[in-house]
Amino acid sequence: MIVANDYLLAEGPVYDCRTKTLYFTDILAGRFLIGKDEEGIRSIQFDDYVTSVHLTDRPDTVLVTTRDSLVEVNAETGSMRTVITLHLDSSMRFNDGALAPDGSLFMGSMRINGPRKDEGSLYRITRDGFEVILDRCGIPNGLGFISSNEFIHIDSISDSVSRYSLKEGRPRLIKRIRLAGQCPDGLCLDRDGHVLSALWNTGQLCILEASTLAEEKRISGFKTSLSSVCLTDDGRMFLTSGEDSSGKGCLYMLNTDLKKKEDYLWKTEQPW
Repeated sequence: MIVANDYLLAEGPVYDCRTKTLYFTDILAGRFLIGKDEEGIRSIQFDDYVTSVHLTDRPDTVLVTTRDSLVEVNAETGSMRTVITLHLDSSMRFNDGALAPDGSLFMGSMRINGPRKDEGSLYRITRDGFEVILDRCGIPNGLGFISSNEFIHIDSISDSVSRYSLKEGRPRLIKRIRLAGQCPDGLCLDRDGHVLSALWNTGQLCILEASTLAEEKRISGFKTSLSSVCLTDDGRMFLTSGEDSSGKGCLYMLNTDLKKKEDYLWKTEQPW
């Protein structure tokens, strides 16, 4: 079911069970979007790309990434404060990422226009600074932690879904599959050990077993620019898409038997 459909590039849905709130972005329109159950969707406008949203230890505050900054946003008042800016080259922007169990943010960068092979990087970011943990990426995309030292990561340019270990401090590849020609995009994890990935080129949702990356199921019927997915604690699934030849990007909602995995939270420094 389409619940909203006026977006250029809807991305990165995240559901906060504490406040029953859905957050997502319209990257190209610079909009941070907030959907309360039964209250509709409102937006906060940025003068920049708005690329991803992450939950914090304060239910009224979220961490939003722009082109190259981390910004804490009070979702109730719209107040903002910049945490850190990476000063990326103007040809680059943040794309997607996820919070780690230790509260650091793993965030990918991509070239905005032109050739994208090997131009992106994956960063680990804290309040104190950042480091590149993977380079020569195409479009670093969906990411999720399946344990304290293992994560799943998508590179859309290479059609790859990869499982990495962090036991040695740096990412070590454990397993990789390629969904040739399908362009896997954003992902989320469920509490039963599945990876759910939106497939941009096919308008399908692919469900994989997290430890082996074996495919278990496909759900079809979406726009071919399907960009990302999230789950709630009551079995709903929200999916986003960008514009395609049929019109504007959409926000979808489905009822499922899948439940979201626990959230990892960004620690805010002080109250508003």
